Amino acid sequence: MAEPTTIEVLAFALELAEEADELTMGYFGGEAGVRAKADGSLVTLADTEAEAMLRRRINERYADHTIEGEEEETAQGVAGAPRWILDPIDGTHNFTRGVEVWATLIAFERDGVIEVGVASAPAMRTRWWAARGSGAFRGPLPATTGPGERMRVSERSEPSELSVVYASYPRTMDEWSDGVDTLLRAAWRTRGFGDFWGHMVVAEGKAEVMLDPVAEPYDLAALVPIVEEAGGRLTDIDGTATIDGGQAITSNGFAHEYVLATLVGQG
Repeated sequence: MAEPTTIEVLAFALELAEEADELTMGYFGGEAGVRAKADGSLVTLADTEAEAMLRRRINERYADHTIEGEEEETAQGVAGAPRWILDPIDGTHNFTRGVEVWATLIAFERDGVIEVGVASAPAMRTRWWAARGSGAFRGPLPATTGPGERMRVSERSEPSELSVVYASYPRTMDEWSDGVDTLLRAAWRTRGFGDFWGHMVVAEGKAEVMLDPVAEPYDLAALVPIVEEAGGRLTDIDGTATIDGGQAITSNGFAHEYVLATLVGQG
């Protein structure tokens, strides 16, 4: 079977997002079967059922592909196969409290390049997506047949012009301490948006920096092509473009070196 094109993968990923939205919204606002995992994070029936559905659908279409996700062990494909990286609900704590800021994240990686990313937030009535070389887009939910609105990062770079958003404030301070205090105090505006949304706000050009001090690969994979196709950067503190650094700094690109230097006390 011939490998699918990037555009074919995107179309399938958007189908998956549509199905995941229907499933997860069926649980949102009600009894979600919440329990704590060994690491203290939360998981719900919506998480486990959505990931199981996504894995089943991917396996039906691409049985030789590798599938990784937050809630189940990796399903290894054939040697050198493309990889799907899933987070059935990013923002589970919000989900359990009835806060609308959560999303299903779907990423497709081939030959070490994350080609497709989808972040679908049905309670926010918004979906973001990108395919390499085709731009980054957002569109309203329920999904329409339109192409969506193309996104582009801002071009602001002066410290006093930057809008900086961040995930957990205590964790952000624990990770970067005096550096993050300097960055936030110099900024034009600061807000704690957190999770996938902070990265998408940067991709939309509404903020310039997102600080994510603790992040797993499944938290970031789908966001990478969206941020980069919008013209931004997502790296670890060393400036390496990776989803395996345990953290992420997203920016519009213009402010990136300043942000990295400031976080390590060299700004």
